Amino acid sequence: MTDAIMAVLEWINGMILGVAGDSIKLTGSLKDFLPSVYVYVDSVMRNVAMPIAYVVLALFFVMELYRASVRNEGMGGGSANLGAEIVFKVLFRMVICKVAVDSTPLILNAIYSATTYITQGVSNLLSGGGIEGGGIDVAALEPAIEALSFWSGLICLILCFLVFLIAIIAVVFASVIISARFIEIYVYFAISPIPIATFPNEEMSQIGKNFLKSFAAVAIQGTLIFLVLSFFPALFNGVFLGQTSGGSIFSALMGVLGYSIVIILAIFAAGKWAKSICNAM
Repeated sequence: MTDAIMAVLEWINGMILGVAGDSIKLTGSLKDFLPSVYVYVDSVMRNVAMPIAYVVLALFFVMELYRASVRNEGMGGGSANLGAEIVFKVLFRMVICKVAVDSTPLILNAIYSATTYITQGVSNLLSGGGIEGGGIDVAALEPAIEALSFWSGLICLILCFLVFLIAIIAVVFASVIISARFIEIYVYFAISPIPIATFPNEEMSQIGKNFLKSFAAVAIQGTLIFLVLSFFPALFNGVFLGQTSGGSIFSALMGVLGYSIVIILAIFAAGKWAKSICNAM
């Protein structure tokens, strides 16, 4: 019975250490997660979305020139210098917006890289021992487990399996959320030039602003998920340290079970937190 309980605890320990230390998906660039998909969405952006963005940009350019001429006529025609100044301002704005559309991949990658830099900083703290707790100290639990009677050991084993199942759900759920986040980022990336092209128009520019805020929210969601997952080893180890200090192993297992559920809820809420931080819709 003791060997079975110890084995399950080792499984749990390996799982929580693995999910907290796995930084490949959340600390890499957009190309690293699914390179073939990234190449595909980049091609869609450049060959499909970009030409449409140029059409939208040209339409807004004509509209802005028309509005400039109407404003000039409303001022009684004004001087030639004033009319030239208004046209120059419109042209300057359109040049800036054209550069922004052309630089859309650079802008989005810069936003994503900024959040990745934060995630890598958290990862470096983890690898450098910046957070206390390295998972469950299974060896320290062995004397307490050996002291259990048969029926108490059976109940303890059942609880361990329940904790193991919840931990699996937490890990799988985190993996699904991370994958869905990357798919969302790739979709944003593919159509990004079109909302960026709305910047020249005062009424429609809010579309481009909201798009950038939404993209930044999805990007920083990865940082929040990684931060939540980094709590896993410290939380588990903290609960079992209380048991080795004179508590009950059953209360420790119930605490771990509760923390696993909290981790799942926190991962689910990371997207909402990110939108709140970036004031995105």
